[in-house]
Amino acid sequence: MSQKLSYLKRRRIEHVTYLTTEIYSATADLYEHFMDEEYKECKKTTKQLMHRLKEILESLEDEI
Repeated sequence: MSQKLSYLKRRRIEHVTYLTTEIYSATADLYEHFMDEEYKECKKTTKQLMHRLKEILESLEDEI
């Protein structure tokens, strides 16, 4: 018999999926900017990615 996930667990899974998809997309963009020598865009994407990763780290520190 399969066990149903609680609402909070489902929301957590959705959030983690969203975050990892966002990070994957940003790193793919970063790769393309590097390869195309689009350094302004590369810098912008890097800053956005660092900001998002910092938010995640702070959130994890709150959980511990």
